[in-house]
Amino acid sequence: MQENRKNRTITKNGCQTAAGRTTARVKITSKAARRKNTSNTARRKIRPKTARMLQEWFRILVQIMFFLAAPSVYSAAFSAAKNALSAMGAGVPLEWTGFTVQFLVVVVYTILFGRFFCGWACAFGAVNDWIYRFSQWVQKKTGRHLPVIPERAAGILSKMKFVVLIGLLALCFFQRETAITANSPWMVFALLRARHFELAGNMIGIVLLLAMLVGMAFQERFFCRFFCPMGAIFALLPYIPFFHLTRHADQCPDQCRACKNACPVDLHISADGKNMGECIRCGRCSGICPKGNITSWGKLKGNEWWMDLAKAGGLYLLLWVLQV
Repeated sequence: MQENRKNRTITKNGCQTAAGRTTARVKITSKAARRKNTSNTARRKIRPKTARMLQEWFRILVQIMFFLAAPSVYSAAFSAAKNALSAMGAGVPLEWTGFTVQFLVVVVYTILFGRFFCGWACAFGAVNDWIYRFSQWVQKKTGRHLPVIPERAAGILSKMKFVVLIGLLALCFFQRETAITANSPWMVFALLRARHFELAGNMIGIVLLLAMLVGMAFQERFFCRFFCPMGAIFALLPYIPFFHLTRHADQCPDQCRACKNACPVDLHISADGKNMGECIRCGRCSGICPKGNITSWGKLKGNEWWMDLAKAGGLYLLLWVLQV
């Protein structure tokens, strides 16, 4: 009888021990599940709107970096194009300068990645963005809104940059490039950025620059869309299709214009990506698409921070290595 009692006690204790182990396992599993849920919750905390805001601030930081470290790339690249046409018109060999190197770097980068330079590294483009953002902030605070250029008129004006480009190239070809240097608004901008304030001989350039700055408050990317000759050159360049943005139009909701409304150049991406010459690769369309229908290079959205960081770092490294 005593042995039976002992066996029962042992069995009972054994059951209690097994039950305790089971309970401990359940507790451990519950803790792991809670940790997993907490991790998933932490990931879900970054909402799409917050992600878009972070991406935009990241682009602003990159623009500031290029504005401080390489502000003259735009004017140098334009000078290279101007010198090339002048040499052709004069029938003399093209002189290889630092301007030429900068121009070729930007051209090659544009062929590889589209107009990334325009959206992320151009000092003049950055000023466009900052003035427009400040204008939007003032309008929101005051409750007074500036008139907006109608979409049809903006489409017509977007062709003006090609007219400007042809006119400037003609002046260079016929040896009238001094007229460009004396009256160029981007030359005035470059001089001001270099803290050179003796601009008595550049009054026309100053007036044109002030007019453009005012236009930037009314229309996002005013100069880039309508009057930038380098933008016209970049829009005509061929692009490697790997990094094209493609919109899967068959999956888009009816009457959805989210990507077009968010685009700073008012671009509605075609399904085949053939109108990407105007795209400045800011990444807003990929971030705002509710269905994720805009992709680049397979399943990538094209606005991944690591990809933009790699492209920005690669461009800056090229300019630094080549010491331009």
